[in-house]
Amino acid sequence: MEKLMILSVIIGVMTACGNEDESVLQTENKEQIVEEVEASANGQQEKQAAENEEQVEISKNDTESRSFQSFIPSEWDISLPSDFPVTQGMYLTAIASSKENVATFDFYETEKELAINDPEIKKNGQFIGHLEITKFETAEAASEEIDKTVFKDGKTVNLGHGITGYQDGGAGSLFTSWNEGRWAITARSTTEKAEESLATAKETVEFLETNTMPIPKQYGHLHIDAEQSGSLAKWQKQNFVYTLTDFGDKTLNWLVTFK
Repeated sequence: MEKLMILSVIIGVMTACGNEDESVLQTENKEQIVEEVEASANGQQEKQAAENEEQVEISKNDTESRSFQSFIPSEWDISLPSDFPVTQGMYLTAIASSKENVATFDFYETEKELAINDPEIKKNGQFIGHLEITKFETAEAASEEIDKTVFKDGKTVNLGHGITGYQDGGAGSLFTSWNEGRWAITARSTTEKAEESLATAKETVEFLETNTMPIPKQYGHLHIDAEQSGSLAKWQKQNFVYTLTDFGDKTLNWLVTFK
């Protein structure tokens, strides 16, 4: 009987120890699982952070490598010039976008090289002018955007190189207008400085003798302001219309880079 009691005590002790060992083991297993989960989470966070950093770097490189041409939809099948004029010692960049049927570029010159659409452009750059290319459904619709006037009325003036201009005034302005090929061209000045209209017209004709404007399909018009503030060039290429504004005295230099 005594032996039986001793055996029971031993078995009870062993059982208790076994339960305690199992409890300790379960606790250790839980702690290990928690550690593994935390390690996995930390590893995933580190991996995600690395991927995000890599993606930021890729996006940065993509932005830096983008050219003006990259903002023209490939299906348009048109090419921008690669030799836009820029002041010596300066860099040319732009705030650019392409939405639906319009691509726009606000060109700037900067003292250091900046990627297109860099936030610093507007802060530190010098605005040069605006280019807009618009796609129309048809060439006929595009043509409606262009002044196709054939000038023949007004006082005739000799612009040189066998070209005759026609002068007309109104609303405080004097206009000297003429045609070259499919281009309708007008030079404007205020009536107080009427001589500047003719002088600007002659300078434009002289410039175009050695510099070629793009050949429009079908028409284009050019407005040169003697005071430079209202100069504009607009021409059609099938169902596309190109518009240059705000280039001031650089209008002709930019215009002749297009083909």
